Amino acid sequence: MKFGIRELLFVILLLAIPIGAYYWVFKPANAHIEKQKAEILAKSQKLTNLRKAMVGIDDLNEEVKKLQEAVTYFESKLPPRHEIHKVLARVTEIAESHHLETKLFQTKKALPFAAYSEQPIQMDVYGDFDAYYQFLLDLEKMPRITRVKSMKVEKDKEKEGMTEASFMLSIYFDKESTAS
Repeated sequence: MKFGIRELLFVILLLAIPIGAYYWVFKPANAHIEKQKAEILAKSQKLTNLRKAMVGIDDLNEEVKKLQEAVTYFESKLPPRHEIHKVLARVTEIAESHHLETKLFQTKKALPFAAYSEQPIQMDVYGDFDAYYQFLLDLEKMPRITRVKSMKVEKDKEKEGMTEASFMLSIYFDKESTAS
């Protein structure tokens, strides 16, 4: 058998077909497969994260329900605007029941907030320290939301056990009822 140009071209052609197939068919196909695998992995990871988030949604709904109940509870503690004088009278009664002398009882301008308003009251009282302490405990037991924002207690230098207290008391009330 004779090995000539024709045979040499045939061998070159036979070698060129698999090399060309590798570069123009198999290599792009492999790259496409790897890209698809990466996308599948990313989507699988997102799906796993979504499943984890879905588990927390039930807990989140339960937490929202608890917070709504807490808001409802605290809103029930807010007196309507037209009843705030009753709360102020009750504070005065508590002070008198503990034999505290009220030297100053001054309401400041009400401060409006989102769903409620705050009524600051400047109070100066004089009396026995134990009575003042009981007064604060009774304020805390009131069914309405009250807060002592600042307090200054000074000992009476002339009488043992007597104190003069100056404090800012805040009473919160329902803002919606301010219009009525």
